[in-house]
Parts: sequence; structure tokens; C-alpha cells
Amino acid sequence: MNQGKALFLYSDATGTGYVNAHLPEVVARLKAAFSSLEVVKTESQEQGCRLAKQACGTYQYLIVAGGDGTMHHVVNAIAEEENPPILGYINAGTICDIGANFGVHGSYKRALKIIEQGHTVEFDLGKANDIYFTYVAAVGTYADIPYVTPRKYKKRLGRLAYYFAAVKEAFIPKKVPVHVECDGQVYDLKVPFLLLLSGKYVGGFYVNKSSSSIRDGKMELFLTKPGLFNGLVHYLFFKSRTVKISGSHFHIQTSHPFPWCLDGEPGPIGDVEISVIPRKLRIFCAEKIAKKAK
Repeated sequence: MNQGKALFLYSDATGTGYVNAHLPEVVARLKAAFSSLEVVKTESQEQGCRLAKQACGTYQYLIVAGGDGTMHHVVNAIAEEENPPILGYINAGTICDIGANFGVHGSYKRALKIIEQGHTVEFDLGKANDIYFTYVAAVGTYADIPYVTPRKYKKRLGRLAYYFAAVKEAFIPKKVPVHVECDGQVYDLKVPFLLLLSGKYVGGFYVNKSSSSIRDGKMELFLTKPGLFNGLVHYLFFKSRTVKISGSHFHIQTSHPFPWCLDGEPGPIGDVEISVIPRKLRIFCAEKIAKKAK
């Protein structure tokens, strides 16, 4: 049992709603996993963020059922508070890349098992201007798919809704001019899309295989040259045509008129200063990830 008070926040507004279908089991197992548990169904994103902020210094654990967007807003609510709780993630969204980076993927039962086992890890956050993000910042082709895809399609088709949208964007040529300064290096390129990752997963795929850690104080920036399917083929099969930069601070200038995607949510437009905040928060994770971090 994890000693301490836990707050469990859930909503029926994310993903396919399968966690809500098994809510009695989820609540029963969480009650057995903590000294005490309060359960709240949130009716809005604003309410969830307010409760998450209030949990700091009151609860030792904050368990969230939702998708990447839900976790993104929770992280921003607690990142600058004193005594933030240890996070627990029950993947109830469409793809749930955040959870995958901590070994929390697959069914809700796996997520509950990880919480019950009690292994935790500190992890880095990125900060784009004044907004925190957990695992990805992207701009250009494909970047808007998570937040422009209608929710009704996500509920009906799951991750296929994203992949269908990606196929459409693959055949519309796009070049995004970027000026990048990173730890003394300067790059000027036109790219179909720009991808900055902490961890290994994005879009449901294991893509950043060379990432050393989610807690090493660095992120990896990928700049893919134009090509077939807006450079996607270069990225997947011809890595020599993709520039990869590892660093802790990035200044990126771009005239792209659409928002950056931060954890699947719309962020700032245009130029950004991105800093890596090492080991900012703690989260329940798979045992192998906790052992690797020691």
C-alpha cells in the first residue's frame, strides 16, 4: 500500500470512455492501494486544473484518468506549486504517449498494477515560453492533428482517427522556415515539420530510440528535410536526411502561422524559447524504468 492521501480525478470527456465503463473496479483497486482516497468526477478542464492545484500540499498522490491533453493541463496546474503530489496516470485517452514513456500503456489494468506496485520516477519537463509540456513540442505538418480531430471521431475510431487525418496531410506539401539556436549551434532550414521530444514515444510509435532518459535534462530536436509524404519517409527510413539535435535550451524562430502542439494541445504561435526543467515532477512508472533511473 502507498502510504498517504490520494485524489482521483476522472472525466467522461476524454478518449473512448472505457475507464468509466470499469469505474467500480478502478475505484476499488485505488482505495486498496492508498491509505485514503477521494474520488471526483470533473465536469470541465478548468475544474480539473483547479482541483489539481489545490491538491498540492494536501494530497501526497494525484491520480488522473485521461489522455495526453488532460495530463498536460494537470502538469501545468501543479508545476510551479509547492509540494506537488506524485502523479498517477490511468490511460483513458486516444493514444496516451505520455503514459507510454513511463511504461503505462495498454489497458487500464496495467496502469492500476503500476500504481499498486508503487515504483516512481522523477522526470523532466519542457517549457515553451510560459507553458510546460511533458513529452512533445511540434510545429508544421501533422502537428495540429491531436487538437483539430473532432472528438466524436476519436471516440468512435480511437487512434485511427489520427492516422486518417495524417494521410490527408501527407499529400499536401508544406515547408516551415525555422531558425534554431541550441547550446551554441545554429541551424537555418525549411522543414515539413519540427519535432522536439522527451522520451521515446509519439503518435503511438516508438520513434526516439536513442533518447537516453526522461530525466537527463535534455531533449531531442528532429528537423526532417522535405520529401515524400512531407518528409515522413526520410524520418522513418533515411535518418541521414534528418537533423537531430540534443540539448537543454532551444531558441526557435518560425513564421509558421499555426500554434505549436504541446502534448497534443495548442500552444504558442511563432517564436519560442524552450528550456528543459530537470526532474521537475514525480510519477508512478513501470519497475524497469524506476530501476534504470537509479
